[in-house]
Amino acid sequence: MPSVQVSGTIPNAVREGTTLGGWTAGLSLGGDTGSLAGIELTGAAALNFSAHWDAVLRLATISLAAPVDYRSFAAAGRPPQLDFGLRFVFTDGSRQTPAATYHVAVLDQDDAPPSGLHLIGGGSLAAGAIGSVIGTLAVTDPDSTGPFLFSFAAEDDWRFEVVGSTLKLRDGISLGLDEMPGHPLFINVSDGHQSAAFTLDLTVTDPGMPPDPVSVVTPETPQDGFALASPQRVVTLHDSREVTVAPADAAETRPILLAGGGEVWLPAVERLQMTDGWVDFDPTGGAVRAAALVAATTAAPVSGADLGILLGQAEAGQGWVELAAGLLPPALPGQADAGLVDGLYQAALQRAPDAAELALQLGRLASGVSRAQLAADLAGSAEALAAQAAPEGHWVAQPLGGSAAWHLDTGGPAGGPAAAASYPVGEAWLF
Repeated sequence: MPSVQVSGTIPNAVREGTTLGGWTAGLSLGGDTGSLAGIELTGAAALNFSAHWDAVLRLATISLAAPVDYRSFAAAGRPPQLDFGLRFVFTDGSRQTPAATYHVAVLDQDDAPPSGLHLIGGGSLAAGAIGSVIGTLAVTDPDSTGPFLFSFAAEDDWRFEVVGSTLKLRDGISLGLDEMPGHPLFINVSDGHQSAAFTLDLTVTDPGMPPDPVSVVTPETPQDGFALASPQRVVTLHDSREVTVAPADAAETRPILLAGGGEVWLPAVERLQMTDGWVDFDPTGGAVRAAALVAATTAAPVSGADLGILLGQAEAGQGWVELAAGLLPPALPGQADAGLVDGLYQAALQRAPDAAELALQLGRLASGVSRAQLAADLAGSAEALAAQAAPEGHWVAQPLGGSAAWHLDTGGPAGGPAAAASYPVGEAWLF
């Protein structure tokens, strides 16, 4: 039976929207190529590619035959990757199917504009109130998480501004009684590549009328599937895709925007428990501590999945020093202690240690304190925790029943600490 051997590599990624022929790969074939009649593609992504065999050059050229959409993978619950293999067809009718599978990652491209704009909380302002805060803007964009740029029509640009994500009147500006009962505000939203225009209908109220009271979730009055399970915990059967969390107001109540429309106001709680994880609002809680530990040891941002892994390991019994040891990269040969201390301070606190701090930490290292202990102590400091504070809280991705999950009814860990799995930490965590 004839046989061929394949050598060479293919590009390991393709950007969504790449035109046909915009991605090609060449593989050299050896062996019984004189008997080769053609090449077939196999696997889940076989239809996305085409193969051409050049007998003179003994070269198999693989080309992109169908465009790919990054968002289609998320919609199907699959990783953004195209997998295919080769099958060689010989003149005698036999076939050879090598075991190798080729993997091509699909890269996201910002090719879609923002698709929605909503106000979380607020939406109304009193006539005559100078510099009023109107509410928090939430943008829906299939390709970007921000930051977003906001602009207004000329007739409104001198009156309105967006600070961070907060829509407000400019300092010294107010709306008059003639604007009652409402003002349509045209806002253009850009993600840096694409933009779209939206209209927000603002309510302008009579300053002599008392504001409508905000109704918050209580044990006796659940709202839209949100219930107060304990003084510090609200639970819901919604998942994270269905809610947008906004910063708390001056009274520590917090608005939640629902994807299907409507708002829910939470009281001052430390946790919002959902079906696929929770939001930790506690400024000194486990999620903030885990985020600070990642920042101190890797100088990298942390995702909700990362927090879920770390908190799962912590609930399984690992201490913060042990977790820090797993995150720190190996010590470089000849690395000076002063360089280590400076790197930890820069990563955790975004500043260099002062002379006294440097002397203190160098003395601790000289006395036998480990690098991991130093990192864990620094990550647990008030300054490091404050640096990781998030007005919208920290999202911790964990499905109910998994490691670090909490039962909706009891508020306790699912299965107890022994049920929490231990997860390895990959290279992406290292410097």
